[in-house]
Amino acid sequence: MNKIDWFYLRRPLTILAVSMLLSVAVALIGYQYEEAQHEEYQKALATLQSTHRLYSNIINDIDLLEQYRSLYNEYKASGLVGKERRLSWVESLESTNDALRLPVLTYNLHPQEEFKRPDFKIKRGVAVNSSPMELSIGMLHEEDLFALLEGLRLSIKNLYTVDSCSLVRQSDISRSLETKRTNLRTQCTIRWVTIDAK
Repeated sequence: MNKIDWFYLRRPLTILAVSMLLSVAVALIGYQYEEAQHEEYQKALATLQSTHRLYSNIINDIDLLEQYRSLYNEYKASGLVGKERRLSWVESLESTNDALRLPVLTYNLHPQEEFKRPDFKIKRGVAVNSSPMELSIGMLHEEDLFALLEGLRLSIKNLYTVDSCSLVRQSDISRSLETKRTNLRTQCTIRWVTIDAK
């Protein structure tokens, strides 16, 4: 058996050991570099996702704002938001009456006042007012009242509420088929609602 000649193998073994140490060092450095890059990637991905969520929220907010602005402009154009439009209310009432041809229709529009209802809460910066209008109506039959209120609703986009109505028969039931006389008299109070957004 030949003896190993360490003198001649010493140099190649040293080079091999140094190469192995260098390879391990490079592998460790590469691994650490990969871990650092992966961590940076995860951070960048999280930032991107957060930015994407923020962008989506902004787009949704813009869409919502556009919807609200569109509704606000519609309400403002109709007269629900802004100053009261007494003339348009009267014109709407008269045009509805022209279509219905009620025997008697008189009205009295009172000054604007704060709109109050039980459990009705108003947010700060918004004033909800109402203008009471008293109606005195001579009708042929009960349906005329509903036709008048529905005609008002269809002819104008303003919001109104009915506070009260009283109905009194003016003639005997046997004469209620007459088509040119007032058979019923109604006293109603309605309120035209106006919103003032500060």
